[in-house]
Amino acid sequence: MTGPDRRHDMGTNPDDPLLSIEELRTHIRTQGETVRAVDGVSFDVASGETVCLVGESGSGKSVTCESLTGIVPRPPAEIVRGSISFDGLPLADLPESDLCQIRGDRIAHVFQNPQSALDPVYTVGDQVVEAIKLHRDVGSDVARERAIDHLRRVGIPRAEERVDDYPHKFSGGMRQRVAIAIALAPDPDLLIADEPTTAVDVTVQAQLIELLRDLTGSGLSILLVTHDLRVVASLADRVLVMYGGTIVERGPVEELFDNPAHPYTRALFESYDGIAREERSVRGEIPSDGCRFRRECPYSIEACAGDGQPEFYPIGGRQSHRASCVYYAPERDPTPIVEDGRGNSLAEIETETRGSDDD
Repeated sequence: MTGPDRRHDMGTNPDDPLLSIEELRTHIRTQGETVRAVDGVSFDVASGETVCLVGESGSGKSVTCESLTGIVPRPPAEIVRGSISFDGLPLADLPESDLCQIRGDRIAHVFQNPQSALDPVYTVGDQVVEAIKLHRDVGSDVARERAIDHLRRVGIPRAEERVDDYPHKFSGGMRQRVAIAIALAPDPDLLIADEPTTAVDVTVQAQLIELLRDLTGSGLSILLVTHDLRVVASLADRVLVMYGGTIVERGPVEELFDNPAHPYTRALFESYDGIAREERSVRGEIPSDGCRFRRECPYSIEACAGDGQPEFYPIGGRQSHRASCVYYAPERDPTPIVEDGRGNSLAEIETETRGSDDD
């Protein structure tokens, strides 16, 4: 049982957000400085929804996700502020014993490198069985049958035979599928997937995208971390663009792709090379106040250096699409940004994705 059905049985209103983050701040303390890796992040994820966190390396995407279930290394990291509510439960305030009951059971993680997620000395079947028995009171025979079913579900051919193989006998794409099977074994409500398609070739990437799309059809929610615009175009319901530890633009995927508003979002689109492999990286020191992007932004003005992050303003009159940029304030004119080109549209990127899938 997943998603709305489980929430209904537990007395939770399925219409409420499954996950709700408010003003999350995670700092990483080193000998020389304190890095504000996550600096005031707020967002929701609904049941059955796929939300994509987009941004370059170092923008705070992974630390945000690791903070949600307490797997961020502490120390050197520390959650200094914010609330994390999952199905009405305050995760940030739960003792580790209670958090462990949720982690892996109702919230599952899939990471970028399946090689590090799988134990080389155990068969893949043993590892899926372990995930099932850890969270479900079932016997070994039942757990094994469920493990085979999960391997089939993620597209492992001849699952009844391959269940007894070791990870080194699988390709990189198949190992990633096994990692997803392990994550799905307890039937979680939320899957946090951190760059799950990055370490595989284009064909396998397309297959994994199709798999993740099918999973949301069963009511599973997905929080997806990626810098690949094709993956976002193929999977996202909503997009959150991160820079410098904070969100600078948010909106439905169609609106944000067809009309990227924040100067950083536009820079991200401009770095897209048609294959989505040219990753833009953080450049120079990021300000700790005001707009985090202002030192790189060609439109930066004095108002960008305020005490806090600029307010989120609606784009094109749409309340669902907002950007944290002073140019979209009612008293200002965003024309310099709007007329300076725009990124690839959603339709263009989806077309390129389908073309790549046929190669």
